Amino acid sequence: MNSNTKDIQQERSLWFDSAFDAVKNYRGFPSLLSSHALLIEIDIRLAFCAGAWISTIVLACAAVEAKFRQIDSDDFKTKSETLFGENADLRWLREIRNELMHSKAPGSPSLVWMVEGHDLGKTQSALEDDAKRAIEIMFQTL
Repeated sequence: MNSNTKDIQQERSLWFDSAFDAVKNYRGFPSLLSSHALLIEIDIRLAFCAGAWISTIVLACAAVEAKFRQIDSDDFKTKSETLFGENADLRWLREIRNELMHSKAPGSPSLVWMVEGHDLGKTQSALEDDAKRAIEIMFQTL
């Protein structure tokens, strides 16, 4: 690993910490925490720092869902769409996660394929902001 890669990973780690601190400083720590969500959060940090944006988004949605199921509802059967309710951020997170996990027909409206020419590398890089948004939503929810 070269020093530039270490610098990028350190910068991402600092951003991750600041996103957590922003929510913690605003509302404090919740009284109940989902052990499953906390376990997933470890991998989210690793994925985010490595630049694995798709993994970050999918895992952030999984952590939110775990918290809803374990802490908020004790409901392990209801679809996440119902659990998340009308919250626009949670709806976006679920929709982008679903699109990443289940391909759509060509020409369908997309939250993922936003880069002209559908260049794979550029599309993956363009998901960084979405990964950051997913982490912020996750921290606000957990």
